[in-house]
Amino acid sequence: MTELEALVGHLFVVGGRSISAASPGAIAMPPPRRHVRGRSADTFFGLVGLGTGQRESAAVYEESIRSVAESYFNTAGTVTSALREAISRLNTALRHKNASREAPLAVGLACAVLREDKLYIAVVGPARCFLIGEEFVERLPDDEETGAGMPALGTDDTPEVRFYSREVRAGDFLILADASLNHLRNLTLKHAVENGQVDSAVLNLRSVAGDFAAAEVIKLVTPLAEGQTDPVPPPRRLAVPPLPDLTASRETAPATALPGVAPTVVPPPSAADEAPVAKPPSPLQQLSRDAAMTLARAAGGTRTLVERMMPDREMDNPLAQRFNLSITMQIGVAVAIAVIVALLTTAVYRFRGATSQYAQLVREAQAEIELARAAGDNQAEARPHWETAVFLLDQAAGIRSPSAEIWNLRNDALAVLDSYDHVTRVAPVLLREYAPGAYLHGPVVQGINIYLIDTIEDILYREDIDESGTRLLNREPQIITRRGEVIGGQVIGGLIDLTWMVEGGVPQRNVLAVLSRDVSGSGLLITYSPSWDVTATVLPSSQAWVEPRAIAIYQRDLYILDSGANEIWRYPASGDAYASDPQRYFTDVEPQLGDAIDMEIDTNGNVYVLHTSGQISKYFFGRPQSFAFEGLPQPIARPTSLFLNLSPFNRAFFIADPGGGRLYTTALTGAFLRNYKDTEDEVFEALSGVYNVDQPPNVYVTAGNRLYTFPRP
Repeated sequence: MTELEALVGHLFVVGGRSISAASPGAIAMPPPRRHVRGRSADTFFGLVGLGTGQRESAAVYEESIRSVAESYFNTAGTVTSALREAISRLNTALRHKNASREAPLAVGLACAVLREDKLYIAVVGPARCFLIGEEFVERLPDDEETGAGMPALGTDDTPEVRFYSREVRAGDFLILADASLNHLRNLTLKHAVENGQVDSAVLNLRSVAGDFAAAEVIKLVTPLAEGQTDPVPPPRRLAVPPLPDLTASRETAPATALPGVAPTVVPPPSAADEAPVAKPPSPLQQLSRDAAMTLARAAGGTRTLVERMMPDREMDNPLAQRFNLSITMQIGVAVAIAVIVALLTTAVYRFRGATSQYAQLVREAQAEIELARAAGDNQAEARPHWETAVFLLDQAAGIRSPSAEIWNLRNDALAVLDSYDHVTRVAPVLLREYAPGAYLHGPVVQGINIYLIDTIEDILYREDIDESGTRLLNREPQIITRRGEVIGGQVIGGLIDLTWMVEGGVPQRNVLAVLSRDVSGSGLLITYSPSWDVTATVLPSSQAWVEPRAIAIYQRDLYILDSGANEIWRYPASGDAYASDPQRYFTDVEPQLGDAIDMEIDTNGNVYVLHTSGQISKYFFGRPQSFAFEGLPQPIARPTSLFLNLSPFNRAFFIADPGGGRLYTTALTGAFLRNYKDTEDEVFEALSGVYNVDQPPNVYVTAGNRLYTFPRP
């Protein structure tokens, strides 16, 4: 497969006037920092449009398309199932909106997901997708499909979505549009993108679009090699622009249009930035002035050099003769100097602007802290101010490293928020960093071994730990198996979930059990222990699975959570095999498992299912039981993993919630116990798995491509 990237341009015409900005209903979104596993290689493109003659505020468009993109990245499963779920949620929201409107909105949506060299496309309502290659133009849906019109979003209970998947190559164009471009012929579309430039394609489409049009023009390209940069066109003008007076005081210099460089707006300094006459400038001010002076001298020197190189009437001047160059060389040097001056000027303005912005953020944070302190013990009133202060100080830290005094302000604010949320701060120790791009699932800890899965490359790893459980003994991770290997005549495919099997429908006791699929789609149960070789067995009737998410063992039987089939499959153990077809766990009720992501079973046979909504459903012999969280400081935002500790020392749930940057523990009744956060507020924002060990009391977590541990307080 070839990994492709995208160049994106936007067509937006309102009342016959071309708008330079993108339509508020357009989006091109890479994976956000927080997303469900399996989405790290995806890029989402989408465009929302309304029916002919309908107009709404920008907020309606923006809210609609952003909800689809965010729902996609937060929904587990295949690309198509996640798109379907995201579109269904938007459809439900629009139906509620239309219920209170005299004239219902007729919403159309065209969206696509790019994964390596494959596009997954979804179109519904008054919208269209055009895929244009070197030798083809494809309209999705085609004219026959749209002959009778396509029902708009928000009009029916179930949206009529058309799905397509296409392999693409570098140089192909994808156009997502509202209904305004439906009248264009294939030849017109082909000519629009003929020169291969996105901006030219947008201009060409503008010339044939109507008075109201919105489109997203996407060109697929091969990523630049490391260290390679996009070519920069030379400036059109060769004249050296006048230099601003960098040695002047704090008056704002006039913006000078530099060739190929957008003017930079410099915010005027506030009174707080001015130092009294009797006081020396602060180190930050002095640094800014020194930098400005240095750059000014450099710019002035280069200007003098140019003047000396230009032809002079006083040719008897020895100095002038020494610097006399050919016309070609003079032009080349002039161009170079123009670029240098532009860069120097922009650097100075940006530096001074950043300094002013930093000071402003710190002042605003200090004001928020004063308001928070004034609120006293009134948490409802004080909390927003503390949170805003932390946000502002983090923004300031992104500009430059804050002083110890400023950093202490942030720590004070965090300490107060921690007290509100009953946070226990821990310092995770990094055990291993795996290949870039890996997304780890698990871990499972047994004795002196740790097992985990890279769900991107489908690799099953084993690590060896010392007796303290805090240090790895092996220098490199040991690969047990991976996608593409042949075990027992079965070709290993995707790895889904893993658990420890003390006893089950397999010949050996105390083995690691891994749920997988072979390359043909059949379900596999992989077993392994350091004492036995790895084995792979086909599970009967696994073709009925749709989207298996997790496995668990109870009284030797194998349970498989299948969110796509809205079912939990139970494979009864018969001797040392799972030889019979699976049984449905639910017989009298229809559960809602579409957003289920993990599952655990306690010693009494109660099944607990974790949902992306942050809720846990409890079942006993297929019947729902009451379960509710009690006393959580904050709702679970975006969970990724559930671990049930059944040790007599500590019977509790561990819930990884990277959406809140935390690890919750609760009793089996749902009562709040602990709220763990890491000291840097970085590790737990990427949590993907958790496992607790009581002796010694260590917690192991996976976060992105890293494995950590910390002692449980």
